[in-house]
Amino acid sequence: MPKGRGKNIAKKILIALVSLAMIGGFVFLFIAASKDRNKTICKSINIHVQNKEAVLFVNKEEIKNYIIHNKALNPLGKQLSNLNIGELTEAVGKFPWVKSTEVYVGNDNILQVNIRECEPVARVFKDNGNNFYLGDDRRELPVNGNFAIRMPVFTGFPSGTLSNTQDSALLAQMVNISNYISKDPFWNAQITQINIIAGNQFELIPIVGNALIEFGTGDHIEDKLNKLLIFYRKGLNNVGWGYYDTLDLRYQGQVIATLKSAKGSPVVDSIMTEDGYKIDTSKNDSITTHD
Repeated sequence: MPKGRGKNIAKKILIALVSLAMIGGFVFLFIAASKDRNKTICKSINIHVQNKEAVLFVNKEEIKNYIIHNKALNPLGKQLSNLNIGELTEAVGKFPWVKSTEVYVGNDNILQVNIRECEPVARVFKDNGNNFYLGDDRRELPVNGNFAIRMPVFTGFPSGTLSNTQDSALLAQMVNISNYISKDPFWNAQITQINIIAGNQFELIPIVGNALIEFGTGDHIEDKLNKLLIFYRKGLNNVGWGYYDTLDLRYQGQVIATLKSAKGSPVVDSIMTEDGYKIDTSKNDSITTHD
C-alpha cells in the first residue's frame, strides 16, 4: 500500500471517530437535559382561545379553575414528567364551545392550552321554548345570557321528536341555509327569521315586503334564492312589495306568488316570460313560470 494512501485512510478513520464521539456527546447532553427538564416544576397555566367572533364563548377562567381544583389534573408544582397531557387535553375538550385542544409545556415550563372555539352559524329556538346556538359542525351549543351575536335565527326546531338520522339531516340543512344567507350581504339583510314547519321544511320571513317565503327543504339553496331575487327585481318592483301574501319557491323553475282576495281565498297571478318576470292581472288559478 502506498504511504500517502495509508495516511489518508488513517485520517478518514480519525475524522469518523471524532464525529462519532461528538454525536455521542450531543446525545448524552440531550438525554441529560431531558432528564433535568422532566424534574423541572410546572410554573403556571396559560390558556389561549382562537375564535372568529367579536365575543368569546369559551370561559377561560372556568377552564383554568377546573384544572387547578382537580387534583389529578392540576399541573402546578408537579414535575413535568408527572404531567398527563392526554388527560388534560381530553378534559378541556369536553367543555362547551371547545372544538379542538392542543396542550403542551413550553420551554418556559408553562403549561400552554391552545383552544379552537366552535364557530356558531345560527341561533335556534325549539318548539318548547329552549334555545341554543348551532355550530358549523352541527353541534348544539349553549347560550350565554351575557351577550348575543347577529346571525340567522331559526324557530320551531322539534324537541325530542326526531331520530338521530332525521335530526342530523335537519341540522345539516340548517347549517347550509345559514351559511349561504350569512355570506350574502343582500340575503343577510333581507331574511330576519327562518321557521321550521311540518315535514322539516322551511319558510323565510323577510324584512322588506309582506310576503311569506315558502322555501321547502334545504336543498338547491342558491337556485331558489337566485330566482327569488329575479322575481323581486322584475316582478315586485312593478306591482309593489306588499302586493303578495306568499312567494313559493318549492317548485323547480317557478316562483308561485299568491295574493289573498277579499274573501281570503288565494289566487296565483305571476307569470314569467322568456325575458323576465311579468305580472299577469288575470288572477289565474295555476302557474307556468319558468327560469
